[in-house]
Amino acid sequence: MEVTRRYWLTAGVVGLLLLWTLILERPVLLGGAVGVGGWLLTRQYRFVRTTSDTVESLTIDHQLDRTRVTAEETTLGTLTVQAGQPVDGSLQIKTEPPVASRATAAVCALEHSTQTAQTTFEATWPIAGSFTFGQPVVTITDPLGLFCQVTTVGPTPSVTVEPRAPRDIHVGEGGDRIAAGFGQHDAGQTGSGLTPAEVRQYTPGDATKRIDWKATARLNEPHVREFEAETDLETLLIVDHRASMGAGQPGETKLDFGRQVALALVESAQELGDPLGWYGVGDDGLTETFRPSTDTSQYQTVTSRLQALEPTGSEGESDATAILNPAQARRRAEQLDGDSTFDTQLRPFFQAGDTYVQRIANKPLFSAIQAATARHDSINRTVIITDDTHKTELREAVEVARQGNGQVTVFLTPSVLYESQTIGNLDDAYQRYTDFETFRQELSSVPRVSAFEVGPGDQLASVLSAGREQQVMSQ
Repeated sequence: MEVTRRYWLTAGVVGLLLLWTLILERPVLLGGAVGVGGWLLTRQYRFVRTTSDTVESLTIDHQLDRTRVTAEETTLGTLTVQAGQPVDGSLQIKTEPPVASRATAAVCALEHSTQTAQTTFEATWPIAGSFTFGQPVVTITDPLGLFCQVTTVGPTPSVTVEPRAPRDIHVGEGGDRIAAGFGQHDAGQTGSGLTPAEVRQYTPGDATKRIDWKATARLNEPHVREFEAETDLETLLIVDHRASMGAGQPGETKLDFGRQVALALVESAQELGDPLGWYGVGDDGLTETFRPSTDTSQYQTVTSRLQALEPTGSEGESDATAILNPAQARRRAEQLDGDSTFDTQLRPFFQAGDTYVQRIANKPLFSAIQAATARHDSINRTVIITDDTHKTELREAVEVARQGNGQVTVFLTPSVLYESQTIGNLDDAYQRYTDFETFRQELSSVPRVSAFEVGPGDQLASVLSAGREQQVMSQ
């Protein structure tokens, strides 16, 4: 309970009466002070008791028309308050929306004998994530404004805000779509399982329950049927959300498209019960690290973090200024075979291989994958979601990820499909897409590596159509 300014003014009157009693030696003033003081204590006792009863009788209903929305959407909420008994004084119920929303607080007020109140409010959700309203704050004031009680009571509704999903998502190779999900997988060996694999002749020690009686009758000797042995596929998901992944229109950036692939993989892993780990890579290095796990909470947490993921930092070096790999450096060094001052000064820079190793090791994606492979030696599959901005770094990162027997899947967002000027110059865009496709095929040609393109299907169709027109005109 809190006392108000009016209470202190009244208490000041009591103090003055006591002071004048001492100065003037008038007992009647003492009686007045005692009377006012007793009255204050009586009001206080009554307020405390009625406040407790009022709070217990309150029914607060705080509802939203939707609990799952897309970023920038608006929800309509309702705050309803009902008191089980008439309110003595005034009562106010206020709910504060989450900081991440654009909304004003909802306020309901009950005055004197009023027992029911209702108000509606709107809330807009600009960013993705999970958000919870604070518990309603109940403020009760006595009729004379002497005392005030503040407490929290009631429900705390939550809202899950999903990022704006891009439309017409294309995942494929060279303009051809592929299946967007990950299906069942096997261990690459036979044994016990659910999927029939082959029939072989019975050998001593085989369990009789594995005998295939139809094959035995047909071949006139005992045969058993083998099944594909299924196993968990431990997957490490690495999502690049550096500044270059922010290219594109709002809601249709590289990261928005890549995010949908990542969310589909998380959903698939959860359905299959596969261990899933996640690394987020920003411009300054790792931003998120989750070790592979099959805990339900892990799938939910990774999903939530992916939905809230945003590009970081400022855009780094493009492939125009990318680091040459050692083979390229040697070829260029061979071209500098003259005795000019220019050749003499440049040749050492192309011949130094240790500089290349040092600079690559400091790159965010490469260092993240290097750290992941060092920590997890049982990863069956590494999935990398990135773009084609840092080609040299990606080549080396893939080489590290595929060490051992692990499979590597790369989902690439071609920069040319996310630029606003692409439609205005389709001929140039087609040439750039051809260069990208050459790079994608280069990655796919590496053993145990698969690379796919991810982007807006309509934009890709326009670029490919321009390419076909070029071919027709050139014939």
